[in-house]
Amino acid sequence: MARRRKKKKLTLFGRLIMDMFLVASLSVAGYSGWMLYSGLKEYSDSSNAYDQVKDVGRKDPVYVEAVEEPLGEDLHTLPEPVIDYEALKNVNPDFLGWIYLPDSMIDYPFVQGEDNEQYLYHLFTGEYNKSGSVFMEAENDPNFNDTLTCLYAHHMRNGTMFADVENYKDPSYYETHKVIQIVTENAAYEMYPLAGMVSNGSVDYVKIDFGSEEEYLSYVDMFYQSSSFRGEETVQPFDKLMLLSTCSYDVVDGRFALLGKLVQVR
Repeated sequence: MARRRKKKKLTLFGRLIMDMFLVASLSVAGYSGWMLYSGLKEYSDSSNAYDQVKDVGRKDPVYVEAVEEPLGEDLHTLPEPVIDYEALKNVNPDFLGWIYLPDSMIDYPFVQGEDNEQYLYHLFTGEYNKSGSVFMEAENDPNFNDTLTCLYAHHMRNGTMFADVENYKDPSYYETHKVIQIVTENAAYEMYPLAGMVSNGSVDYVKIDFGSEEEYLSYVDMFYQSSSFRGEETVQPFDKLMLLSTCSYDVVDGRFALLGKLVQVR
C-alpha cells in the first residue's frame, strides 16, 4: 500500500513571499485596467467634445463624394463647408479655420497657440486631453501668407484627428482623396496632395520660407523621392504649399508629413 505524502507547509517567510506576489499581481492588473479605462475615456471625451464643437460651428453637414477623376482647371472647387466663425471664436479665441477631407475622419476646427506645445494635449474647448487639437505652426502667418503653412495633429489609434493623413502611404488612397479643404473667415483654400514622407522626430522637415527657387524645388523633390505616390498637380517655384504633420508608428518617434499645393479658391 502506497504511503501518502505529507503536504509541505509553507514557512512564514514563504507565505509572506506568496502574499507579496499576489498583491503585486493584483496591483499590476488593477493599474492596467485603470490605464485602459483612462485611455478609452479620453477617446470618448475627445469625440464628445468635438461633436459638440461641430454642433456649434458647422451649419451644414457636408456630403461630398471622393474625387476619382483627374482634376481639371475648372474642377478645383468643392462645396464649401458653412462655418459659424463668431460662435467658434466665442468658444476659443485662437480659432482660425476648419479643415475637411471628404470621406475621412478629418473634419475639425484648427487653432494657433503661442507655441507648439499649447494645443498638443488640449482640446479645442480647452480641456486637457491626449487627443489634442489640430493646430497651425506657431511661427506661421495665420493668414496663409507664408510660402509653406503647416498644420499638426496627433495620429490617434481610434482613427481620429490626423490618423487618416497616414493613409496616403497607400497610393490607392490618393486616387480617391485628391482634395483637402481649408476654410477661414476671409478665404477658402484647397490643398492638392503632392507627396508624403515618413521620418523621425530628429528631421526638421517644416520650412516656412525659402531663400531661392533651387531651395524650394529641392524641398519639394525631397518629398517626391520619399513618397509612395506623386500628385497630379504641377508645382512652380514659390507656389503656396501646405504640410499636414502627424505621428507614424512605423519607426521610433516617427512622423508622417503630407505635402500639398495650396490654392486659394475664395
